[in-house]
Formats: sequence, C-alpha cells, structure tokens
Amino acid sequence: MAGTVDEMFTRACAGLARRMASPGTTPGVIAELADQVAELLGDGAVAAAVTGPAGELRASAATDGDVADLLAAELDLEEGPALECFRTGAVVSVDDLEDEAHWPRFRAQARAAGVRSVVALPLRVGTRPVGALVAVSPDIRPWSEADVEAAQLLVDLVSGYLAHEAELAQVRRTVDQLREALVSRIDIEQAKGVLAGEMGCTIDHAFVLLRRHARRNNLTLHAVARAVVHLGLRPPAERAASGAPAPQQRERPGAD
Repeated sequence: MAGTVDEMFTRACAGLARRMASPGTTPGVIAELADQVAELLGDGAVAAAVTGPAGELRASAATDGDVADLLAAELDLEEGPALECFRTGAVVSVDDLEDEAHWPRFRAQARAAGVRSVVALPLRVGTRPVGALVAVSPDIRPWSEADVEAAQLLVDLVSGYLAHEAELAQVRRTVDQLREALVSRIDIEQAKGVLAGEMGCTIDHAFVLLRRHARRNNLTLHAVARAVVHLGLRPPAERAASGAPAPQQRERPGAD
C-alpha cells in the first residue's frame, strides 16, 4: 500500500500495537516487526534474531526464505552485520557489500544470495542488546537517515515490549516459586503432625525423622513429607540427633 513515510510509519505502529495487545505472542510480534520494517523500507527483505536462554543470538523471523537462509548462514559463520550490530549495540549500514572489507565469508554468502546492500538495527532493553533486525537489498542502496531512524523507532517499540514481557515472565516465575514454597511448607508441617501424633514423639523429633529419611534416600524433604501425608509412608523410628530414645510407634487401630 502506497503512502508517505509518515503514513507508512503510522500504519506500522498500529499493526505492531494490535499484535502486542495479545499477551504471550512474542514470536508473532517479532514476525510483525519484520513485515512492517520491510514495508516501511520498501525494498528487499528483512530477518530478525533475538537472544536465547544462554544469551546467544537465534534466528526468529523473516519475510522470506532467502533472507532467513542468509541470517542462518551468518549465525553459523559467526560474522556479519547482524552479529556486529548485536555485539556493539549500534546500527550497521553498508550501501554496497562489494566495497566492504569485513566479513569475507558472509559477503560470499550474500553475493550468492543476490544481496548487495544491508542494514542491521539493534533490539535493546535499556542499553543491553537482546537481538538484531537486518534488512537486505539486491541493489546498491544508500540507507537514508530518515529510513533508518523510522525503522529503529519500530525496533525500539518492540524492544520495549520484550522488556515488559521479560518482567512479566520474572513475576510469574517468582509467584510460582512462592506458591511451590507455600505448598511445600504445608506438606512438611502436616507430615510432622502426622508422625508426632502416631508415634507419640515431639514435633521436632518428627522433623528429624523426615529429614534423615530424605537424606538417606536422596530425596527432597518435600517429597518425603508428601509421601507421609498422601501415600502412607512412615520413616523408621530411630534415636534422635539429640540422643533422646526413639519413641515407640503406636499401633494403628485395627492392626493385627
């Protein structure tokens, strides 16, 4: 769809906003970013890569298979504009790859793919690079300052979304950990009460029995407590660490 740069930029922002309104759609947002930047620049193709769990750069989205293959080759070769952009956190722009002395293996791959010019833009969370978006063209192309700035604004918009999603993910992990800790604590307290009531020992000695059984069987304290509460496990009654005599286990009603 034709239009001025301002109109195209406005449409791109609207498209990204609609995509980002749905939670948990990070891959879709990255794909939308690639599509919108490709339309905004109006020439060639776009691919994006974001960091994986170990901080490594991973291909995430592309507007066509050729640019996806070129990005994959760059990551395999460990040289090229997207990687340099990611490592430095700065825009990397090359009007004509034939005049570029860097990345000889990448340039050979780009030449074979019919790519002549390239620009890479960093995805950043604060000052920390978390990915890169690369646009390629089959022609010699001076990437104008206005085009690069407009594309970078879209990239920064998505970078803010990624930062927000990362914060939400951390909050969810913290909530899950707190919930798990609470459930564990409840099971342990219930198990201590069960053992103390059945064996006629103190709560502290019941805890000693739980902990000793867990260590001897290479189990977590929570796993042993759950087995006591829900599966009928009864650790053997032994002398406590304090040297107190082991309590006598009470006979259950109805036992032979």
